[in-house]
Amino acid sequence: MDEPNKPYDAAIGGHIELKHRVDPIAFSEERKAEICQMIQDMTIKTHQRKLVHQSMPLHMRRRAATHSVRRLPRRFRAVHNAQFSKSGVPEKKKRPSRKFRRKANYLQREYERRKRTSVWLETHVWHARRFHMVHRWGYKVAHRPCNKFYRAAYRATARHCLVHDLSYEGCIEIRGDEATLKEGFRRMCSEKVGLTLVAKSFTAGNRAGFVWLYEDGAYPYRCLGRVRFLWRCAEDQTADDRRTVWIFAHPTFYRKLVIQLVNIFKLTNAERETGSDPQDITQNPFSIRFPRYTATEGNVEVIELKDTINRFFLTGPLSQAIISKVLKVYSKPEKDGHATKNWFTKYSKKTKSECKSILEQQATYWEAIKDLTSPGELSPGEVLALLVEDPRINRPKKRTKALPVKVPERYNFTVEQEPATRGPMCSISPLWDETIRNRVTSEMKTMHELNQIRAAETLVPGERCVSEKWLQPVPVLLLQTPGSQDANYKRLGYGSGWELLVPAGYGLPMWHSLVLWGAKAAGQVELDMLALESGQDRCGVPDTELGRAEADRIHAEAVRRYFNLPNNKRINYTKLAIASPFRCPWAQLVQEWGNNRFPSTNSSEGQFFVLRDQDVLGKLKHAFQRKVNVSSIGLAPNTLVPLLLTLKARGNPGDNALICLPKREDLRANKVNRTVNRRDAVYTEPLRTDPNAQQRKTLRTEHLRTLKRLRSRRVREKKRKQRATPGALVRIAKASNRTLVEEQLRRMADLWIPARPDTVRNQCSRECFGYVTQCSFSLSEGNVTGIGYVTAKGFEKLFKICSKGTPKVLVRGIKSRNYRFASIRLLTQWS
Repeated sequence: MDEPNKPYDAAIGGHIELKHRVDPIAFSEERKAEICQMIQDMTIKTHQRKLVHQSMPLHMRRRAATHSVRRLPRRFRAVHNAQFSKSGVPEKKKRPSRKFRRKANYLQREYERRKRTSVWLETHVWHARRFHMVHRWGYKVAHRPCNKFYRAAYRATARHCLVHDLSYEGCIEIRGDEATLKEGFRRMCSEKVGLTLVAKSFTAGNRAGFVWLYEDGAYPYRCLGRVRFLWRCAEDQTADDRRTVWIFAHPTFYRKLVIQLVNIFKLTNAERETGSDPQDITQNPFSIRFPRYTATEGNVEVIELKDTINRFFLTGPLSQAIISKVLKVYSKPEKDGHATKNWFTKYSKKTKSECKSILEQQATYWEAIKDLTSPGELSPGEVLALLVEDPRINRPKKRTKALPVKVPERYNFTVEQEPATRGPMCSISPLWDETIRNRVTSEMKTMHELNQIRAAETLVPGERCVSEKWLQPVPVLLLQTPGSQDANYKRLGYGSGWELLVPAGYGLPMWHSLVLWGAKAAGQVELDMLALESGQDRCGVPDTELGRAEADRIHAEAVRRYFNLPNNKRINYTKLAIASPFRCPWAQLVQEWGNNRFPSTNSSEGQFFVLRDQDVLGKLKHAFQRKVNVSSIGLAPNTLVPLLLTLKARGNPGDNALICLPKREDLRANKVNRTVNRRDAVYTEPLRTDPNAQQRKTLRTEHLRTLKRLRSRRVREKKRKQRATPGALVRIAKASNRTLVEEQLRRMADLWIPARPDTVRNQCSRECFGYVTQCSFSLSEGNVTGIGYVTAKGFEKLFKICSKGTPKVLVRGIKSRNYRFASIRLLTQWS
């Protein structure tokens, strides 16, 4: 049955008929009320508290819509922009792409800004991508590589090649009469230590050496440090008999060494007007690139060449093969259309016959020795000057391991071989000339220019183009570094290598070539490892500037880490009977063993020095063999004897470990342990009580109560001001508790670790007479090895206790209570 009045169109059975046309006037009149209401809602702002992006439906809302208008629908973008323009919010521009930010000019400006705080070496960018960089001595130096490298570094020193950038060690050039220079150098070193700067084997210029320098006439006190030095070849000097010496010094005492030279030779600043004080004379602004100091009487001149000569140290048996691959002797090509003038053009014309003879001697000798299997086969400290091709045109496409060329007849000892003859001019190098060094740096083709030349002239990629053979030659100096000379001390030849001196500008190209030919780069940690494996102390000698600076730095870092820990996480060194856990108190230790309870004001008394006298060390060697009585040698009371320690059992005491005298019962316990093959500690230090524990607790409670009282006082003051000015914003000054907190920290730190302990000698059950400065597992010896220093009086007492056999000492780490025996040897490789 059909339903009447169906509510739909009549065309399908309903009763509603739709009109065929719309009357616009009637339609507008019907919509008038709705349009007025919409306009009214849009103009009223009293109840409109949301922005467009906040009024979106839930499924269309985006948190990032306020930052990017493109995240809104198109119909709302105009309103959104209008709202944000009225609010005063600045328009956020799009961050430039990384490719844009890494452009060369932007990087250069960024690098110059970051160089203001510390000096960058030429190889800094290469190291910064692969090493952890640290700020040391005013430089940014490589600390350790980002990958695991410790064992690989040892393998490189033992079987391959390890390279390190030593360019942070500054060069000082001294010119003058030979007699005047020798007289001044004798005041800074002593013949008792070994060969000095004025030894005949060095003054000819054919050998480079190491020497310990002291302040003027202060030997054996106030040691500056160990330096590398090199005399200019005597045959390369001018007719006025002026000699030239280069001294490479560590940054920690570089400035003090310049002051000593100014004081000894009575120099004045040639660049500016100064007073008579050496400190004022050597204080130069940054605008003076190469400070010069001249003598008022005589013709001595000192020039600072800091950061102008690159110095690379290579060690390991393959360093000889790598050097021979990297350095290709330069041969001047025949003239053609591509010929260009450079510094060598004028240099070869100035003394054409002599220049040809010099280059021939150097090339002949280099051809005779470059195929050696190790640089340790050469004479110690040998100097060789070479004129080589640009290192960028003589490198492999990918990293390649350079290997020595096998020459069977060279090592055929059944047949007599003629030694390689070294010419008298093998050490003459244009690198000594300041003008030539500056021209080499300024006329160097950049890598961009070289690539442009290659792109224009090279038809086959990888092949040499015609213009490459006309690149300027590079003068370099090779200094042989002797390794171990005593097979009974360390493996013969270990640590030998080359030092490569390169002019400024060619540091990074030469470094790239060394790495591409297989040399492994090393940081400061690897250098410490090499020194320990070689039985030398690189940066922990107590009486040097470097040793004191490193001790202060390590102490500050250790104290900061220690007091950053909460109280219940800190090691209580008072209970462990450790007087100074983070620093070796050498002065107090020497005073207590010398029966000088309080430090003296005298310049020589109250100080100490490390024993370097070769005659006395030779007598001590005989004392270890029971041929000489130690007491008859006559060691000074304030002498520190350097020792190489080897632990007899398990355990690694670490740095700053105590060296103690054993007792009779310790020797008996060690004998029992060896009989039953036990590796237990011979003695365990009993746990002490901390007398300052209650005082620290009371002091901390009082300090917290004081801070709470001061805070309550500030709260009351703020409430009082608010009551005085109701409705206004009240601000009060910040708490000025800085002095109070710093004093509390100082007092608490002194209660945890006293700055001046009551005693160092009797801090524990066994008498302490020395400290270990560096200790680690030695990969060459297969056990834990350390370098330490002991007092002379304690050393004599040790020989009285250990009357038979090899003397042994007790070693205890700062985090342990166990004493273990260690055998000792003299640390004799000083020069």
